[in-house]
Amino acid sequence: MSKKNNGISPALAALTTAAMALPGISPTVQAAVAANEPKLSLQYTRYDEDSIPSDDADSNTGDRDRYEIDVLQVQFLYPFSDKWQVTGGFVYDDMSGSSPWYVRPTDTVNATGDPLVVMSGATIDDTRYDYSVGAQYFGEKYTISPSIGYSTEKDYTAVSGSLEVEYEFPNKATSISGGIAVSFDEIDPTQEAGVVRVNNEDKENYSLFGTINQVINKYTIIQSTLGVSIYDGFLSDPYKQAWVAGAVLPDSRPDDRTQYTWATRLRRYSELFGAALHIDYRFYYDDWDVRSHTLDLGLHKVTDSGWAFDTSIRYYTQTQADFYEPFYAQVRADGEYSSDYRLSPYGSISFRLGLSETIGDWTVRLGAERYISDKSYSVQSVDVENPALLDFTQFTFGMDYSF
Repeated sequence: MSKKNNGISPALAALTTAAMALPGISPTVQAAVAANEPKLSLQYTRYDEDSIPSDDADSNTGDRDRYEIDVLQVQFLYPFSDKWQVTGGFVYDDMSGSSPWYVRPTDTVNATGDPLVVMSGATIDDTRYDYSVGAQYFGEKYTISPSIGYSTEKDYTAVSGSLEVEYEFPNKATSISGGIAVSFDEIDPTQEAGVVRVNNEDKENYSLFGTINQVINKYTIIQSTLGVSIYDGFLSDPYKQAWVAGAVLPDSRPDDRTQYTWATRLRRYSELFGAALHIDYRFYYDDWDVRSHTLDLGLHKVTDSGWAFDTSIRYYTQTQADFYEPFYAQVRADGEYSSDYRLSPYGSISFRLGLSETIGDWTVRLGAERYISDKSYSVQSVDVENPALLDFTQFTFGMDYSF
């Protein structure tokens, strides 16, 4: 499973998601301050991927049922003073199901015809444990937030750390933040008879980001973030293969990758509707020639009874990696092959709905998301769709308790 840092300041994230939902918001950005009481947060998520349609799957191999994942997240925040607070987090993932293995042409003799996905031959079962500890120091105009993390599952281990600094300008309408994150990962794939896989590999990730947050007026806030991530090491997927001129070869990708992102968020509160409009745009580019655009439109409303509603629709589109093909009729000179649907050209649409209510010291949250992907959603013309494109449904239930 992927490990990633979203690079968004906790203080800025809170400001841009919740603050604009409240009428009469102050026209200044308040400097981050420590919580005045301990807080415990629990969340359970159920994630279900749709099965591969029978018309898209090789009927002779694997199981068409894809991943089902149960996730439990626990976080505890404790303020030591008005200057210091610490946080601790734990995530438990339990995963089972089959995964796309490789894609082959319908006519394997002539390497033509519609592609068919070959699924993993056995059900994959795995459990991940993720631990994190962080601290925040609150100065008069700045906040410093270091953190460390450790994640382990039977075939993957990651050690990570980050440091983030946020500064509020004297005008109290502008704040900036920046940070660095590093991760050192070790991959030890589960071996399977008759399948060629690496025994042990590692990779490194270094990420930088910078954010500016600007209050336009008491109804409008805008935030913009630039980020870069550098990956080095084993970046192939040891559990995937590629059909190459009649042979099945291991997934093979370049051993370095640089990713660039630019994201902008706008929050606009409407007195007429008593709700906040959320508009998010994100542009992504990397040196594998993958480019993507994400547009997210949402509405956040707090009712007179205290219930808070969140609803949004997100559109995503991307181009393919320069070495990607659903299958390969000829051998490539550089030896790079991947039929991973995540590197293919496609588009997706997701619909999300959230509901929360605060009762005394408790806050209860409910959420649901439906995600569908298809070549027709792409802004570019896609000649051959990867048959392993993902559709999923996700439900969440969470609770916060303030002591």
